[in-house]
Amino acid sequence: MADNQSMEMVIEDFKKGGWIMAILGGLGMLARLILTNEEYHIAIWTRKVIAGGIVGIIGYFALYGVSIDPMYKSVLCSISGSIAPELFEYVRKKFIQKAK
Repeated sequence: MADNQSMEMVIEDFKKGGWIMAILGGLGMLARLILTNEEYHIAIWTRKVIAGGIVGIIGYFALYGVSIDPMYKSVLCSISGSIAPELFEYVRKKFIQKAK
């Protein structure tokens, strides 16, 4: 029962302001794409920004119980969002290696 209540509390906190971490992760990736010299199609930009948002959410839940300044949490989510494509590629390669 206590686990269910604590999960509900985490979800309520996410609804109140944690979703901003997804935006920060996506903005971190967008900033990286803007600063790069490579040419991408809009579909690739969209996919990478969404990946940055997902990693931002993962970062939010990973840092949820950690008592650090919210500014540092925001910076960590933005940075993690900007490295999202490499992170997903690394996880995918490891998963394929383990599956073989």
